[in-house]
Amino acid sequence: MNKIKLHEPLKTGDGRTLTELTMRAPKVKDLKAAQRFGGSDADVEVALIASLVGVVPEDLDELGLADYRRLQDSFRRFSDPDGGAVEGDGAAGPVVPVPAQ
Repeated sequence: MNKIKLHEPLKTGDGRTLTELTMRAPKVKDLKAAQRFGGSDADVEVALIASLVGVVPEDLDELGLADYRRLQDSFRRFSDPDGGAVEGDGAAGPVVPVPAQ
């Protein structure tokens, strides 16, 4: 779980005012459910993130863009905890220049 403090409070359709959202770790079933929601890639992403933080997609439509970006970053950290590194992909670390002799 990851708590994300909002820069601007979010007023939900059911009357709650949220100052932070707690994102749970995503599962494959969450992705499949969001894809059934349909629409554009952005619609699917909003549906997925909304599910992970416990609100409906329409609530996230009212979220400020800076706060939404923070939710996206949190989601990316959950979905790629190694930061893109793949075992055996040849990435051993930064390249250090060595002078020619």
